[in-house]
This record gives sequence, structure tokens and C-alpha cells, in this order.
Amino acid sequence: MTDSKLLNVLVLEDHPVDAELVLYEMKRSGYNCISKRVDTKDDYLRAIEEGPDIILADYSLPQFTALQALLLLQERGLDIPFIVVTGTISEEAAVETMVLGAADYLLKDRLSRLGQAVQRALQQKALRDEKRNADLALRLSEAKFSKAFRISPDAISISRLFDGRIFEINDGFTDLTGFHPEEIIGNEALTDGIWADPEQGRQFHEIMRNRGEVSNMEGVFKKKDGTLWTGLLSARIIDVDLEPAFISIIRDITERKQAELELQHAHNDLAEAYDATIEGWSKVLDLRDKETEGHTQRVTEITVRLARALGVPEEQVVHIRRGALLHDIGKMAIPDIILQKPGPLTEAEWLEMRQHSDYALQMLSPIVYLRPALEIPYCHHERWDGSGYPRALKGLEIPLSARIFSIVDVWDALLSNRPYRHGSTEESVLEYIKKQSGISFDPQLVEAFLEQYRKGIFTNTQTYLMSHHNSNSGQPLNDPIS
Repeated sequence: MTDSKLLNVLVLEDHPVDAELVLYEMKRSGYNCISKRVDTKDDYLRAIEEGPDIILADYSLPQFTALQALLLLQERGLDIPFIVVTGTISEEAAVETMVLGAADYLLKDRLSRLGQAVQRALQQKALRDEKRNADLALRLSEAKFSKAFRISPDAISISRLFDGRIFEINDGFTDLTGFHPEEIIGNEALTDGIWADPEQGRQFHEIMRNRGEVSNMEGVFKKKDGTLWTGLLSARIIDVDLEPAFISIIRDITERKQAELELQHAHNDLAEAYDATIEGWSKVLDLRDKETEGHTQRVTEITVRLARALGVPEEQVVHIRRGALLHDIGKMAIPDIILQKPGPLTEAEWLEMRQHSDYALQMLSPIVYLRPALEIPYCHHERWDGSGYPRALKGLEIPLSARIFSIVDVWDALLSNRPYRHGSTEESVLEYIKKQSGISFDPQLVEAFLEQYRKGIFTNTQTYLMSHHNSNSGQPLNDPIS
């Protein structure tokens, strides 16, 4: 079948038999038709308002002609395929019907051509509809663009792609930059003149020539009076009168950037206040426990250095630093009689002392910004082999920050003097840490610690420690509880 769609055919014919012959040929050509036959002007006018798909018209009827029918279509702005099917027609009449918009003409004794003529007429109508819809969409788009271009508060400009020279701007451009059309249009010196950094402007134009599009590029721009403002720039290639060009839209985000900056300052101030509070807490702990005075500051510094050397992201280092400062915060809940006891603790006292990890969890978990720092206060007494506390975590179950800190914590505790023992030598402490690799400590982190020690990244802290313990004491090493 030529066309499976049901075709609505209007037949303009005064002889019913001829109309039947035409419709028979349509059916034979594969068309599934519904039809209406008319032979007067009034009936024709009513029929075309119903919107037939095609009109098959005899050239001459007693009260009406095909030429008149074509003119009526034009007067009403109707685009309906029109084919003249007639017994006889002169060459002049045939040409005239085609000039007035007929899709084709053929003689009744050659109806075998009708199917092809109808198919071609319908295809031409489809192409006209497609073009008409495209033109309408383009006009609507152009109308919307024109209106948006005029009234937009953003700075909109259209520039030549070749040299970036501006040849059209909107009112928003003038409002934001202070440049009027006569000052900037075609002015080569001002091609990059609105950029605070002309080099950035040249880079932008280079991107446009290479890629043809920029999306949400943030830049600092300069007004005519020299005032700087921040804008968000998007641009893309367009064709203007067949010349490659690009349209740029710059949105003023100066106030937003200022608000973001103020918010960042407020955030930084708040973070500094938080950190000052944390350091205050750690100093209170050191004052309370004279045996470990300065311990918190030292282990914090070394832990942060080691974490950075290991490539830990800076946003995590912030939490590691806070956790190291607060690693013994739970000891605030330990009675003085236990915490400040000059000699060894009893088993019951050890059990109470080991509660300080759980106390740290209870103290810090309600504080939202300190939750990411809880790993060290809660887990720094866990051991690699699973024999630590409070949860007997094993291996990689122990958070990385706690695994790093536990090595540093033991390092400092064994080097430091205590009332009941002298600090040990660095060599003996290093040897102890090596022996505890795979037992108390993560083996890979032990290697990293020793490597960084050899590189001297703990030099300042080591010098400080040397003045606070007897480096020749050579005391035996026991598992430290700091």
C-alpha cells in the first residue's frame, strides 16, 4: 500500500461516474480513502473548512472552475494539495493552474499516473509543513531571544569569533560595565577591556576559538570607572549573517561571592574558636596530670607531621589534629587518686583507668563537629593483634588515625621522664617499636614512622624531648599507658 493512513479526499467533480473512476484508481494505487464529492462553490467552501488531505478537481464544472477553487484556497490561507484531473485542458490553462498552486494536472484517460501524482503532492505538502513549523519555531525563538536580550539584567554581548570584537550589546551590559554601545562596539582596544586581567580575556577567546563553548566560567571584570566585579560567564558559538560569532552572558555574582567570603571568614573564625577551646582543654589535662606535662602538644605535632608525610588529605588532618589534642579527654572523669598516683596502679585502678576511652566517647559524641575526631580518643589503645581496648579491634578494623597516633603516643611516653622511671633512649624506644610491629602496631605504619624518623621530620620535637628526659638512663621498657 502506498500510504497506510486513511486519506480524506475531496473530489470536485460534476459527473458521479468520473468521480468513481478517480476513487477506483486511488484504491488501485494503494490508498485507503474516505471521500466527498462536491460540484458547487458553496458546497466546496464548506468542504475545505473540514480540512481534507487532498483535492482532486475537474478543470471545468458548469458553475465552477478549478482556477476559482484554487483562488478560494489562497484567499483563506489554506494549504491543501490540489491536483487537476480533467478530460481536456490547454497548455495555457495547465500552466495557470500550476502558477496558482496546483500540485499537478493529468488527463482522465491517463489515470494510471494518479497514484504517483498524489504521492508526490502529499510529500511536497509534508515538506512545506516541516519548513513552516521550523520557520515558526525559529521566529518564536528569535522573538524570545530578542526580548530576553533586551530586558535581561545580565551583560549580554555578541562578538566576532575571529578577533573577539564586540558588535552588539544589551542594556544589561551597559548597566553592569558602564560602557555604552558607541564606546565598545567595534572598538578593538576594548576587546579585552572589560577583564580585570586582559590575559584572562585572551585565554577566554582562545578557548572559544578552539572549543566553541564556555560554561559558568568565573572571572573578575572591570567597569568603565575601574571598579572590579565578579561575574559568571557562559558563551557559545552562533552564526550571524553567515559570519562565525559567539554570544556571551555574564551574570553579576559580586554580592554572592562577598557573602560566600564572609561566610568562609565566619567559618574560619568559628573553627579557630573551636580549636582554641580544644587546645584549652588539652592544657587543662596537662596541668591536672603533671607526669605528662607537654605530652599532648608533642604527640599532636608529631602525629600531624606523620599523617601529612603519609599523604593523608588535609581535611582529614584537621580532625586528626583535634583527635590528638583530645586523645586523653576521657581522663577528666578519672579520679585524682588514680590519675596522680605516683606508683604502679592496682588491677582495679587499671580497670578504671581504661575506662577513659569510653568516657571520651560519652563526652565528645554529642558534639557534632568533634565526631570525626573521635577515632583517636576512643581507639588509640587498640592493638594490631586485637589485644587492646575498649573494643579489642584488630588490624585494619582500627581507624587509620588511631593506628598512626598509637605509635606516636608510645614513642613520646617512653622517651619522657616520669616520677617512677626515667625516660628511655631513642635507640631503645625505636627498637621497642620495631618489636611491637604486628603486635601493637600496624607494620606498614611502623616502617613509615621509622623512615620519617630517619628523614628527621620530628627533629624539633626530638630536640625538645632531649631536654626533658635522661637520654642515658637506659631504663627497661614496659607497655606504657599515657
